[in-house]
Amino acid sequence: MYTLYIDTHFVNLVIGLFKNDSIAEKQILESNKHSENTINLIEKVLSNNNIKVDDLSEIIVVNGPGSFTGVRIGVVIAKIMGFSKNIKVKTISYLEALALNYNEDVTVGIKDRNGAFIGNFNKNHHLTSDYKYLSNDELSKYKDEIKFLDKVDLNLVYKFMKSKEAINPHNVKPLYVKKIEVDK
Repeated sequence: MYTLYIDTHFVNLVIGLFKNDSIAEKQILESNKHSENTINLIEKVLSNNNIKVDDLSEIIVVNGPGSFTGVRIGVVIAKIMGFSKNIKVKTISYLEALALNYNEDVTVGIKDRNGAFIGNFNKNHHLTSDYKYLSNDELSKYKDEIKFLDKVDLNLVYKFMKSKEAINPHNVKPLYVKKIEVDK
């Protein structure tokens, strides 16, 4: 069983491959050119492990929140691969993946230059309120309550996602939290 992990939500492009329940390879590329690099990095990881797309049994994709374009790139690739090759697709938010590092109620966040995306999770890693985007001014009121990590443990994500149901690739959707300028 092979599982592909795709994360394009922010600056780092992360591609992981699980082989027989353990991580076989993880590639991280710091780039703002996910549209140019994601497919190439997926091909490299699969090739390095002598695996073809047809050998994949599932895809785990980070569906946000984060960069509007970055999130869409990972989601679209997962949808296309899932639909065209009949591969199961599962989604996880980056905030949910960060919360897996804690076995207690926690608020986790991802900073960008204007503020932070936050999510509140209980000790069982279930979201307890809607995701929010806080501006830097709003963030200053809550800063000590929010855990900011910059690393996801892919092994924790893989174990957590084993119990999650796959979804129809057509129903995989990006998670947008922050209003884009056009909507304001």
